[in-house]
Amino acid sequence: MELFTAVYTDKGIVVPAQSEANSLYQDGYGSLLEDRRLLKLQPFEALYLAEKMKIAVIDEESKEKLVFQKLLWTFSTEDPMIWTRYIVYRDLRSRGFVARKGPDLGVDFLVYERGLYGKKAPRYLIYTVWEGSKEPVDHFSEILSVAEKTDKILRLAVVDRRGEIVYYTLSEAFRR
Repeated sequence: MELFTAVYTDKGIVVPAQSEANSLYQDGYGSLLEDRRLLKLQPFEALYLAEKMKIAVIDEESKEKLVFQKLLWTFSTEDPMIWTRYIVYRDLRSRGFVARKGPDLGVDFLVYERGLYGKKAPRYLIYTVWEGSKEPVDHFSEILSVAEKTDKILRLAVVDRRGEIVYYTLSEAFRR
């Protein structure tokens, strides 16, 4: 795959070339904007594509190329959980899943079953937590209700201090 150009703007990371935007979108990255001509990437997607050397990110103002570390630092000022989200996203992608930005309630990702992106609705909701962080049980119950109402499976991605991830499936039995 060739190296695509993305631009860091005040609106986020965008891929301005329509053919490149369409190619990335077909592979499950970003969301199309402005009559499907621009692709806006989520920070975790931009980090992943930059690490895989699929995109080169250029700062719109300074015209400098933003390397992975600079992107991570920039995104972490806006989202202190970006590293955790990124390593879960990278893990999901490495396992062959397409993951999209999740809905509200803190759900990080909507995940499609392997090979079914664009063919079926996402099957999983992924909620990411750092090992040892305090999470109210009521919050898990709320997210589980959303998952059940939308006929999705809720998976908890627990990231330990070494960056290793363990996935747990939460179900109705959790509430009892």
